[in-house]
Formats: sequence, structure tokens, C-alpha cells
Amino acid sequence: MASRSMSREDIAKQYENYSIYVMLSSRGANPGFHWGIFIPIDTPAGHIWHATDREGGWKLDQRPSNNVPYSLSLVLAHKIGSVNNSNWQTCIDTLNGIPAGPHPSPNTGETFSCRTWVKDAIIALEKNGIITLSKSIAHIEETLLDAAADYKDDVEVGAKIAKVKNSQI
Repeated sequence: MASRSMSREDIAKQYENYSIYVMLSSRGANPGFHWGIFIPIDTPAGHIWHATDREGGWKLDQRPSNNVPYSLSLVLAHKIGSVNNSNWQTCIDTLNGIPAGPHPSPNTGETFSCRTWVKDAIIALEKNGIITLSKSIAHIEETLLDAAADYKDDVEVGAKIAKVKNSQI
């Protein structure tokens, strides 16, 4: 894992353009992680999608961002696939079409959260031919949680920056 002394340029270079990353961020004193999806276009610039409950109701927050790789709360960025010119618009439409609560996941039946939104998004990306999953969604979730747990404490105390994994699960 990279130290906090890495330059912004070196941090950005860890991300592969047009790759789809699942992002797990620290929730501070709250347990677990905040989940989202980030696709760098010209790293560090890219697009982020995540479900938020900041205003008393879940909603999808989708926007361009130049700062995702530099987030001090980011713990893990794990690649799950890539997009290209031929499937970019399908990818955007797919992610924008995933409902952001309040109903349980149509895929897993789980209570809605940012985590279930990401899991539903991964399933939808596969159904639409954007990515290919070699493992079950439960296995992917477990892999992401285990990897993030290994780095969370160091990120929270400022000793390390997020781990970027470019090998697909």
C-alpha cells in the first residue's frame, strides 16, 4: 500500500482509465464502509456513482469528479472490469438506471444501502454485457470487505492511502 508521501501524480497513475472500480471508504466512527463506483476517464478525472442518505432519503449521486483518488477516507479501489467506446453509453445508462432505494434489493432481497446499490450495479453491469463476473456477488463482496479491512485502520490514522487493486476479482 502506498504511503501518504506519494505525490498526487503518482496516486492518480495507479488508476487505469476506463476501468470500473468499486470504492470502499471509511465511515469514520460508524462501522462498515461507504460503497461507490468510480470510472476514471483521464485519471484523476472520472465519474462517480454512489447511493447517499444525507438528506433523509436515499438517492443516487452521480457526477464527474477530479478528486476521488485523493479522498482521505478512501480505503480500497478494486477494479471489476473496463469499458470502451462501444459500451461506454450503455455503462452510464446502466448505472444511472439502478434504483437508489428505499426498497430491498431485487437481486439479493437485502435492505437498501450504498453497499446493496453497488452489488445491484455490478449485477446489472454483467447482465448488460459490460463486465464478466468469474465469481458470485457474495464472493466479490467478501473479497472486497476482506481487502478493505486490511487497510482501514492505517487509512483512518493517516498512515497510508487507499489500496488500488487493478487485478479483477
